[in-house]
Amino acid sequence: MYVLIEHNISDPDGFWGTAESSLSQMPPTIKLHHTFPTPDGTRAICVWEADTIDDVRDFIESAVGRFSRNDYFEVANKEGVVDPSGKRTQVHA
Repeated sequence: MYVLIEHNISDPDGFWGTAESSLSQMPPTIKLHHTFPTPDGTRAICVWEADTIDDVRDFIESAVGRFSRNDYFEVANKEGVVDPSGKRTQVHA
């Protein structure tokens, strides 16, 4: 599954420094695909892949949880444009 995290970062220096050093300790069961930080480093969106949201949450909170408030949710895919799988829309021409 793909997991998106929205980070609201209270300490950008602590967050980004710790995030970089924590990547070498990442469990093999999770993978970071993309990181999209704001220019000032106070917010970011990251796309992960793992078996469960809890796998990602456990890793992130232990690494950078003290520097940010993090919202986690499953997403339908990691790239491209897609309708939510639980909804079907009808396009009218």
